[in-house]
Amino acid sequence: MNAISSIGLKNSLRIFETLMVKDISRVEIAKKLDLTKTTVGEMTKNFIDLGFIQEKEKDQEHSNRIGKPQTLLEIVPDAFHVAGIGILRTQVEGCLVDASGKILIRKSQKYKAPDYTSVMNSIFDITDYLLSKNPSKVNAIAFGAPGTLDSNEGVILKPAKFLEFENVPLARIFSEKYGINTWVENDADVAAIAEKYYGMGKDLNSFIYIHMEEGIGSGIILNGEIHHGEYGYAGEIGHFLIKDNGQFRYLEDLYGADAILEKVKALGISNFQSLSKAEKGGDEKVVRFIKEIGQEIGAVIVSMIHLTGISTIFLGGKAPYLGNTFLSSIKKTIDENLFYAHKVDVKLSKLGDAFVVALGASTHGRIKYLENLLAAK
Repeated sequence: MNAISSIGLKNSLRIFETLMVKDISRVEIAKKLDLTKTTVGEMTKNFIDLGFIQEKEKDQEHSNRIGKPQTLLEIVPDAFHVAGIGILRTQVEGCLVDASGKILIRKSQKYKAPDYTSVMNSIFDITDYLLSKNPSKVNAIAFGAPGTLDSNEGVILKPAKFLEFENVPLARIFSEKYGINTWVENDADVAAIAEKYYGMGKDLNSFIYIHMEEGIGSGIILNGEIHHGEYGYAGEIGHFLIKDNGQFRYLEDLYGADAILEKVKALGISNFQSLSKAEKGGDEKVVRFIKEIGQEIGAVIVSMIHLTGISTIFLGGKAPYLGNTFLSSIKKTIDENLFYAHKVDVKLSKLGDAFVVALGASTHGRIKYLENLLAAK
């Protein structure tokens, strides 16, 4: 493969990312990405020569139309493997995926204690397990981690409610230990990436994914890419200020997963599964409390819509446990406060809570591994 320009690199990645969503023909890629057929032909040939994509069967869906059926392209599953690891505040989640995104293995482990050593030991355990299953074919490790971080250097800077992990050079630690390229990205950002490639965001260029855990963050997909902002922490909505009894407090301190469970403890509810059951059963106190949460999160979403101009929102993490009461309260708040009436689409994510970070991290790792490889050619 010849030396690749920055534009060529970007377009090559766009082609591969399109194939990450579905098998597609060269002609369809050219139309979708507004590229010439010649450009797409050259770049797909490069990928075929590298062994990353291959031709598939003819496009039978369009075989009855005028013209020759198009040959579909698909990612070669065994081209490379990536370990995706989600660092949560109570546990670590991991998965191993092939180049096509198929999940080969998944594994989780709760921390024995919240201290740095216990957390790191659990992360090493999960990493060891994933790599032991196919050590010669794991080409990269990618992490999703909470809080503010330097994604370029792979350093976790200041994760709220997880201060044992302040200023941890995670990428360096793991790349040196395992001799594998390692990347680190914010947990909400990789959860948004998971929604884009595995969930309801597949056909969308822009949307906001709100990740509700102990911390509350959001991943902003803008024109097909994660929006980091100037200092890398765009979307940290958990640090929006809320006035509470005359004092400013952070949103996540009032409505993070830990704060929510603390507030419903008096109702005999100790986990989100029982909270979900109470909401579905119409428990009046629970429903009233969830409506309150919906109003506060809804107000934040209104501000985000006004600020970004993005009007498709996915609610993930623990949010789906709050059910239709939560969703309806958010929609009502938006309808009542949006300064200019237009369509806003708010949905509960279907990807689950804990595993979505590992899944998104593995997807981010697939893209970064390919980018790194192409840039070196």
